[in-house]
Amino acid sequence: MAEKIRYYLEQQIPELQDLQKKKLFNQKEITMIMRRRTDFEHRINGRGSKPNDFLKYIQFEMILDKLRKKRLIRFKDLIDIKGTTISDYAGQRRIFFIFERGVNKYPKSMELWSGYLKYAKKNGSIKIIYETYSKLLQLQPRNINVWLSAAKYEFEKNKNIKSSRDLFKRCLRFNNDSIEVWNEFIKFELNYLSKLLIRRKLFGLISERQQIEDLSKNELNTQENIISINNEELNDELNQLPELNLSTLGTIETNPVLRGDLILTLYDVGLSTILKKTVDNNIKQDRFNKMFSFSYGIIQIIDQFEIMDRNYLLNHIIKRLIDEYPMELKIIILNLTLNLRYLKKSNDDEFVQNLQNSIKGYHAWFAKEKDNDLKMKVKLEFIKYLTDNYISNDDDDETTKLLKLLIKKI
Repeated sequence: MAEKIRYYLEQQIPELQDLQKKKLFNQKEITMIMRRRTDFEHRINGRGSKPNDFLKYIQFEMILDKLRKKRLIRFKDLIDIKGTTISDYAGQRRIFFIFERGVNKYPKSMELWSGYLKYAKKNGSIKIIYETYSKLLQLQPRNINVWLSAAKYEFEKNKNIKSSRDLFKRCLRFNNDSIEVWNEFIKFELNYLSKLLIRRKLFGLISERQQIEDLSKNELNTQENIISINNEELNDELNQLPELNLSTLGTIETNPVLRGDLILTLYDVGLSTILKKTVDNNIKQDRFNKMFSFSYGIIQIIDQFEIMDRNYLLNHIIKRLIDEYPMELKIIILNLTLNLRYLKKSNDDEFVQNLQNSIKGYHAWFAKEKDNDLKMKVKLEFIKYLTDNYISNDDDDETTKLLKLLIKKI
């Protein structure tokens, strides 16, 4: 161990000599730096070392490098040496080296891995970022947070849509029963589609040629860097997924992908997978709770994307729910209030028409239903929904009067 420590310390001599030559640190400070580094090296190489020892070592080096940069700016006119020298990059290189030694010794320490990635991203070290994600995902393939972090990095920083999708699919190979992963995957696809539609609307990109040019500028589908992990066969449920890199050319009216059919496919496969993994699958209530919880979570995600045809997407989800559980109060209310969900109270004809259609739908359901207890529960919930969302004590306009009249008829 002593020889290893001596070797590491000897490698630092040229850097320290350069710092002293530039007059950024004096002899006394150089001696102190060597003493601290020697102490840290003994700590991290000892048998009783902990991940926190590496983190403290890294923190010391970061503070030291920050001080070097500040002095370099302050004394730049007094430094005779021009150009880049060893002390300009040795600090960053050493920090990466300590991180690498730390994660190799403690591969389960997420604090070390997280710090490593954060530092690499801060310094724009693309190669290290990709290598770190790849190693971490191979070591911890069931760590959902790592997969989501990698997919987010590809989408938001690199604009690499294909790579981000691939990461979600690989994540589902190991975590296909995770509601969080399915939610994030669907949110990612909605995010991508909404940004695409907003951009096309804003710049008037109508022709396919314009759209292709826009995609080439705004999506970097390069494979120079790729977060890789050993391939494994897809689960049976995931084999139902279509090829996700489908064409996004055209309009909502002409292209089902832009309308959201891919999102609905992801929802269907995700729901089937999660229900299959339900522990007490024979218990009807447990199965309903899982189904409703997952479905309503997706509905709340869809709520956030105004540019999408949200009624179209929700209609598919609610139909799936009501086909299987036609007597559940929560689902009935969702169905009866669907065409009001995104409608704000106003005095225009559209609001009044949708309101009347919704109430007509309620009356049609009420006339057909034979369970009196359920009818009473639905009646109370439906009135509560209308009152909570559209009636205020301060309002006394014509629409409010009409709404109150309609509620009385209910």
